[in-house]
Order: sequence, then structure tokens, then C-alpha cells
Amino acid sequence: MSAAAPAGEGRTVPARDPDRPSPPPGRLLPEAIRMLSAFAGLGAGTLSFGISSTLLTSAGSPWSWAGALAAAVWGIVLTAWAIQSLHFGNPVWSGVMIRLVAVSVLMHIASVIHGIWWVPASARSLDVAGLSALALELALVGSVGWLARHGARRGAPAAISPSAGRLLPAIFAAALAVAAVTTPGLAATAAGQHTVPPGEHGSPQIQSPAGHHH
Repeated sequence: MSAAAPAGEGRTVPARDPDRPSPPPGRLLPEAIRMLSAFAGLGAGTLSFGISSTLLTSAGSPWSWAGALAAAVWGIVLTAWAIQSLHFGNPVWSGVMIRLVAVSVLMHIASVIHGIWWVPASARSLDVAGLSALALELALVGSVGWLARHGARRGAPAAISPSAGRLLPAIFAAALAVAAVTTPGLAATAAGQHTVPPGEHGSPQIQSPAGHHH
């Protein structure tokens, strides 16, 4: 017969079973981690497109073309994964994505090392876009792993979300963190370098030809 503890007049509550697992963490933190994982996927996908543009502009060999194509395909995969994860409320295709991200992380590490070590001193540079993509992909893997350890089923809809008032600051913080990493990385790509600064769209500066005066 299970033990019971008194809880007011004529009412009893069952004693807590020591073998029963502890309740899951609060709903706000898992929701924030879910948002972070999806936003990290979107940011990493955007950077992959930027890296592809850089490889295309400097394409001088079949390897550059192949790298540009691979980066563009990877950007599509990351973007599709992030959209689907936002749709379902939990990371999807987790096992496959973690393996693919691990390969991409190794490629980014190799690219960074190549830029600062394996080229002549006069041509050495820091691959900021690769570092930014590396950071976001590590955040993606860490977020998916955290959710898996805390009971999030792969591809299953999330539990009831917290109220919008509590969730909005968490979403804003996740988006801000991803943007802070994505922006400098994208600015270092060919796509970012050819972007028209804000306020200059549609207002080209017209200059008179040299030597022509009125």
C-alpha cells in the first residue's frame, strides 16, 4: 500500500515516487533553445550562400567551382532544415543534420587554418565568414544536443509554448545573438562587399565628366 501524506481536511496526496524522473525544465528555456537552433541554421545558411558567392568571384579552377556549388547546396539544406524546424517546433532530421554539420565544421576549420598558415605570408588572411559559419554551426549542434538530452522528440511538435509576453524576449535574444555573428561574416564575403549601403538605393551620385564645366 502506497504511503500518503495529509493535505488538509479529509484529503490526501500521494507521496512522491523516488524512481519517478524529475520534471522537465521550464518551458521558456527549451523554447528559447529551439529558436536559437533554427536561427543558427538560417544564419549559417545565409553565410553559406555568401561563401559560395566569394568562391564564384574568385573561381580560377574546377575546385573553386565545385566548392561554390557545394556551399550553395549546403546553404539550401540549412535553410530548409531551419524552416522545417520552425514549422514543427522542434529540430527535424536531427541525426542526419548533426553528421552533415560535423563535416561542414571540419571544412570551415580547414579553411581557416589554410588562410592563416598554408599560404604565403603576403597572402595570409583570416576567414571571417568561415569562422562565423563555424560558430553558428557549433551553436546549432549544441542546441539540438541539449534538446535531445531534455526529451525533445525529433521532428515532433513542441509542447504548449509559454505566453507571448515571456517568449518574445527569448526570441529577440536568440535572433540578436545570431545576427551578431552572421553580420560580420556576411560582410566579409563577396556578396557583402558588393552590397549597396543603406540610404544609397536609387540615388546614384551623378558626376560631371572631368574637364567639362558650365
